[in-house]
Amino acid sequence: MKIFFIYSLEDYVSVEKPLSSFSAISFGISFIATACKQAGYDVSIFVATSDRASISNIIESIKNEKPQVLAFTAVTSQYYLIKSIASIAKKIDSSVTNILGGHHATLNPEITIQETVFDAICIGEGDQAIVSFIDQLSRGESPEHINNLWIRNKISGIIDKSPQSAFIQDLDALPLIDRSLWEKWIDNKDRMHTVLIGRGCPNKCSYCSNHALCKTGTGKYVRFRSPENIIKELTLIVENYPKVSSIHLEVETLSVNLAYVFRLCSSLKSFNASLAHPLYFGTNMSITKNIVDNEDLLAAFKSANFDFFNVGLESGSIMIRNEVLKRPKYTNDDLVSFSSLVKKYDIQLNIFALIGIPGERLSDYNETVECIRQCNPWHVFLSIFYPYPGTDLYNSAKKQGLFTGTIVNPEMERTRATLDLPGFSKRQINHEYLIFAYRVYRGQKSLPVIFAIILRTYFSMHPWLNKFYRLVVRHPVLRLLQKKVASMSK
Repeated sequence: MKIFFIYSLEDYVSVEKPLSSFSAISFGISFIATACKQAGYDVSIFVATSDRASISNIIESIKNEKPQVLAFTAVTSQYYLIKSIASIAKKIDSSVTNILGGHHATLNPEITIQETVFDAICIGEGDQAIVSFIDQLSRGESPEHINNLWIRNKISGIIDKSPQSAFIQDLDALPLIDRSLWEKWIDNKDRMHTVLIGRGCPNKCSYCSNHALCKTGTGKYVRFRSPENIIKELTLIVENYPKVSSIHLEVETLSVNLAYVFRLCSSLKSFNASLAHPLYFGTNMSITKNIVDNEDLLAAFKSANFDFFNVGLESGSIMIRNEVLKRPKYTNDDLVSFSSLVKKYDIQLNIFALIGIPGERLSDYNETVECIRQCNPWHVFLSIFYPYPGTDLYNSAKKQGLFTGTIVNPEMERTRATLDLPGFSKRQINHEYLIFAYRVYRGQKSLPVIFAIILRTYFSMHPWLNKFYRLVVRHPVLRLLQKKVASMSK
């Protein structure tokens, strides 16, 4: 049986090579596609973009190769693109089976299943469910009674809504993902790779999907792979991609279990000792009291060759952070202290920040700027709030009348203001988003570097300019210039 797994994204490098590196792959599809391939099925992964040529290429492949199953994934902002591809596929071959998983289907199942273009939707983790679904189809059966799946009978139209399974507790039981399935879509295979080391988040932030996703199954939601299992995957990466020097260890937050962190760091240190060229690592951290001044922890990270952390501040306003975003409890001083400790160990700190949040005023935004200025991070990942259906803050924003309808225009979401707030207008939000680098880095980085960041931000706010940037920046001369600018900003 031939199966096409189809992933899509808004911001891409090129139609032919849309993913900048292996750090941009989808882990959900990766695990399931690998499991299906190991089960003996003919598996291919496709990466779609909004470009007509990209969609045409996928449609031509469907026409020529005639897959029996199209397995899609989609976040809300990509849902309409994915639905259009699924619809065209049905017109080409009405017998093809379309199944959709991902955040949108999981958080909006009742609405999504009404889309008759999809024969089934997956709610929650699909690692075991999709393989069972494919197994039943391969035997000529009409799939039914598979936990985590809602399946529409093609003859009767009746929807079989099976219950949710418990979350997979032993992540080591999952296959080591087959990265070769993604290779044709990667612009630079030697750049940073990402390895998923855990699932779930202990936090219940109102703007994030985790507080809703944790309700889609039973059992422990926050889980980690064993250090030994992670080393097995790192070994494969080093063998297959020997030029790779940096690995992002992807997890919602690694600071939730410090005993695990020390074991992991010890394993990574030993693994690096076996390599001629040790790997560098980075990961995501949440600010908690047990890490703010923890020198033993930072020493362990340094010994394991960690060279960057990603930390979520989101808002420098205590009121917005605690009452609106429902973030973990920490103070701005906690983040500033952690920033100083990280620099002491020569580790780069990247901060995530969010503006245009319901209830936010210009004065709240200024608190964000001031906190980040005090931290003086290596990089800031700045986003504009986008209301994702299924999240608490989406429902709250809608109740406040900040938008109408079921979804706000998803084009280039998080780079253009979608909400006009009483204390922070849409025009002000867009303006501050554009000049944010100047507000934060004036006096700390050179003006040419600040201007380059602002210019890149401006391009990101306009789809066609962003595509032009992606095209031009691939030129070898421009890539050399990028490296020079990066070295100047150190």
